[in-house]
Amino acid sequence: MRGTTSQPSDAASRAAATLYGALPAPATRPSPIPRDPAAAAASSGASARTIATEPTTAGDQTGSIGPVSDLSQADRDYAESLGRQNERTGTVDGLRRIPSTGADTVPGFMLGTLTLRPTIGERVVHESVDYGSSKTSRVYSETTVSGTLQSDWSRHQLTVDGAASFQKNLSGTGTEEPRANIDARLDLDLVNDVTATLGAGYSYSEESRTDPNAIAGATAQSGIHEFRSSVGLRKDLGLLRGTTTFEVTRRLYGDATSASGAPISVDDRDTLGAELTARVGYALSPALIPFLEASVGREKYDQRIDNTGAERSSITYGVRAGAEFDMGEKLRGELAAGYVLRDIDDSSLEDLSGLTLDGSLAWSPRRGTDLSAGLTTRLESATAAGQSGSVVYGFNTTLTQQIHSSVVARLGATAGLRDYDQASGRADQKSYGVSTGLVWSINRYLDLEADASYTRTREPGVTDEKTARVALGLKLRR
Repeated sequence: MRGTTSQPSDAASRAAATLYGALPAPATRPSPIPRDPAAAAASSGASARTIATEPTTAGDQTGSIGPVSDLSQADRDYAESLGRQNERTGTVDGLRRIPSTGADTVPGFMLGTLTLRPTIGERVVHESVDYGSSKTSRVYSETTVSGTLQSDWSRHQLTVDGAASFQKNLSGTGTEEPRANIDARLDLDLVNDVTATLGAGYSYSEESRTDPNAIAGATAQSGIHEFRSSVGLRKDLGLLRGTTTFEVTRRLYGDATSASGAPISVDDRDTLGAELTARVGYALSPALIPFLEASVGREKYDQRIDNTGAERSSITYGVRAGAEFDMGEKLRGELAAGYVLRDIDDSSLEDLSGLTLDGSLAWSPRRGTDLSAGLTTRLESATAAGQSGSVVYGFNTTLTQQIHSSVVARLGATAGLRDYDQASGRADQKSYGVSTGLVWSINRYLDLEADASYTRTREPGVTDEKTARVALGLKLRR
């Protein structure tokens, strides 16, 4: 082996041994001055002859290794192999790379094995609303506090996401609309490739006056508190993927406010619901997993018979068929179609049923361009006498384009259809909206945002609503 034999006899061998770490680099020390003048003269002559016959080039010295010119070609090749092989590829035009300023580059705060990444945003919004013959306009500030808490564990994972928005009118008239939402998810890796998921969440919102259950003429609609909890199990059996989820939802409705300022109680709408969902998928490939899904749920009203004299508790059955697909960063998502039926306890009310369309899609045709789309279907209970409710379909899509390393443009669109039961005698309600925005990441901690949006809700025989907003704001994250 190199460097394990006796001391090398020549400079090349010593340089090679030094290269592989067997010998220390040769040190250059001044020769001791002999006391005998004759010996000094002889030593001086020998040194002169040595320097003349063995010249040393300063450029050949590399750290503590001997002269490179004395190494064999094999030693030089081995020395080069010790260096970095996967060098970063430079830009096409040779310009200096600009550091990324995305939200994923923010370090956050370390809380033991958890990382907290908080964000605070402040916007000034001008809003104009046309509701039938009345028109209102206001300027308000909107403060949004959000954050993500994520674990850094070797096995399990905890993720908590939350956001809350508060509005304050600066001028004009209009209803302030606070919102809040928080979701926690704990993924547990159990024995025999069994994965468990525990979830909990809370959300608050105010009912829109275009909602069919809104109180006509109220200056402030009811606030909706929703509490959620869930538990799920997943097991892979060869090519089969089995998932079971049980979710409990508690929904509470606050008082609305009449034009005279008096509270209007709507607590007869408070409900407790539970749903069990089972899914079986077959992995045709890692990129495509078709599946079948079935669900059954029970929704029970706190007040068995509501203020209209109807018993609105119900059992809901659903079945879906679809596929999950994951083709990397270019294309991934899930699409499914099915059928849902809600059997209402009161025999005088018509059961709700309809086709369901659900899914999500994320497509990136090229770097810097991202398109996302979503489909949702849900059942909505009614509160008016003789009405059962509706099947609500929603669609949304967002296109983002990175036009600069720190500037991203966004274009969005939404559409909705509320399909009422035939016994209600109401025409279907349609809504649509468009939005656009621009985000400039000044640095990885601060963003400047500008956006504009327009939405419209139409229903024959009911007052239409048109809303336009223009906003400018800052977002600070850590």
